[in-house]
Amino acid sequence: MCRPRQRSGRRNPGGRPAILVPLAHHIPVDSVFVVTCPYCGEEVEIYLEPEIRGSLVQDCEVCCNPWHVYVSPADEDGERYVQVSRADGSD
Repeated sequence: MCRPRQRSGRRNPGGRPAILVPLAHHIPVDSVFVVTCPYCGEEVEIYLEPEIRGSLVQDCEVCCNPWHVYVSPADEDGERYVQVSRADGSD
């Protein structure tokens, strides 16, 4: 399971601070999740709109294989959790 990604102190590989580019609109931190692809093992950020709950299928942006994404209902603290598995039936 994945928790929402906390964004703080991000640095580039050389240890230099990352350059932040202003966005045209604000994306809530609790809507961005970091998941690990069950096929290629890469960590990928996905955005899930706040009202999304239940199951959906999404392709990995690195290897293009399909994921089955389960988004839990919000808990008592209002946090959602995301679980990713293979959607091709090869689990």
